[in-house]
Amino acid sequence: MKLNEIQLARILDNARSLVEEDKHLHAMQVYHRLLREEPAFLPAYVGLTSLYAELGQFPAIIRLLKRALEYAPGNGELIFLLGSYHLRMEEYDAALSRFKQLAEKKLPQVHFNMGVAYFYKNNIKNAEEQFRLTMKFDPAFPKINESLGELLIKREAYTEAIDFLKRGIAADPYSAVNHHLLGVAYGRLDDWKSASREFILAVDMDPAEAINWQMCGDALHHLKRHQEAEQYLRKSLELDPNSADTCVTLGHVLVALGDPTGAGEFLKKALTLDSQNARAKDLRWKLQQKSKQHSH
Repeated sequence: MKLNEIQLARILDNARSLVEEDKHLHAMQVYHRLLREEPAFLPAYVGLTSLYAELGQFPAIIRLLKRALEYAPGNGELIFLLGSYHLRMEEYDAALSRFKQLAEKKLPQVHFNMGVAYFYKNNIKNAEEQFRLTMKFDPAFPKINESLGELLIKREAYTEAIDFLKRGIAADPYSAVNHHLLGVAYGRLDDWKSASREFILAVDMDPAEAINWQMCGDALHHLKRHQEAEQYLRKSLELDPNSADTCVTLGHVLVALGDPTGAGEFLKKALTLDSQNARAKDLRWKLQQKSKQHSH
């Protein structure tokens, strides 16, 4: 017996209430019942998709959305969802083929996701084109300045990256990622004073992220503020003991502080973690030269 609109709405409300009560299994059963009764009822597919996403069942989501598209070919919401889940599964070509179906609609979220897919495919030119289209269609699109800034750092356009990242910070002053990226851009331009300021802000906003402490230590080392650098680098290693790069920078700092023995210990650890680390090999050579000079 075909369900009427009121019955469909009531069953859908019931499923959504079960989701809110964290009764996900029951909600799934209701959605499946709905689809058995009304295989073309799109809201049931969308609801079921978000439940599968919480369980990490992405292949099941792809199958489900493809089935929904059989009933509603050309449905923009379903195509966008399908592209987004392909993107989450790192299936970039499949994601792009879906998003391209919607490209003429000038939807910023479509162009942004295309930019992300191209970025991860290392197609920087196409990624930049899509991010700039996103900004054209919605200048206030979330994370667009940050994404363009990161891309411009990748293609070594540091001054332009700084402009976008500053805009990103103006829109979201508490974004640790924006401050971190701005620090990276300043560092690449050898403006270590500005870089250290941004990394300190990134640490304040996201103290659990080891890379922020590491980059701050690195910037302070460049500024020859070695004692401060040591504190930041040791904190970074507390959070991530397996960072060879942090061990090497700490080794350099300890050499500058007149502790070659301590430097040697961190160098040894760095080479254990990454035997091919070029910076570690360089520091090892410098320490060996220093030790030869002392022995003569």
